[in-house]
Amino acid sequence: MKRSIKRIKHAVRELVGYKRPIKAKSDPLPFKVLAAEGITGWFSRRECRRLYMTVAMSGGAILEIGHFLGRSTACICEAIRDTRRPRTFRSYDLGFRSAEEFKAYYDRLHKTDVDVPPQYQQIVFSKNTTTTEVATGNLRRLGLDSFVTLISGDAFELDRDTYDLIFCDATHEPHEIEANVPRLVAHSNPGCIWALHDMNQVNIERVLALANVEFCELTGSLGTFMYRG
Repeated sequence: MKRSIKRIKHAVRELVGYKRPIKAKSDPLPFKVLAAEGITGWFSRRECRRLYMTVAMSGGAILEIGHFLGRSTACICEAIRDTRRPRTFRSYDLGFRSAEEFKAYYDRLHKTDVDVPPQYQQIVFSKNTTTTEVATGNLRRLGLDSFVTLISGDAFELDRDTYDLIFCDATHEPHEIEANVPRLVAHSNPGCIWALHDMNQVNIERVLALANVEFCELTGSLGTFMYRG
């Protein structure tokens, strides 16, 4: 029975073009300290540096979906600044102002009871502000706010452009991946680089099954893909 299941899994992976994640074995840019690392967030130092390198080595317009307090946003801004190549960069985050709004949205999306992260309550909701307002202040403090347009709202509803690099922090689990990957496709130019947070083997397989993408590398839980178009 176990052998049959393994054969089925192998056949499915061959069908969708799945390859075992290539994990980065070293810390990207081990001697570089990014200002972004001083901003609160769930993005690890290794992931910060991998995103910085991905942006620095690419070109074209950039879309960020889910900036939270601006940690990942700052990584992207620093790469734009350091490479001295002006680029269009738009960054969106949902404009929740209360725990009730947060739960109503994510409970429906994930089809389960979702806890409100304490960082939201302490830094955002208790001060009757939004993540975009906090992120704007963080980026301004670091002198990076001129490299990005921050927008409070749903990128998939508000934005009609296509991009060459997309960082998405809205692919946490299969339900969210199934809802958002088709939308990523609609916003991608051929050859677009996808940097998706919270990737693991299950999530990578789901992305590969839903889109014509090639998996590149996994650093921490930051997975990079190339959209083939």
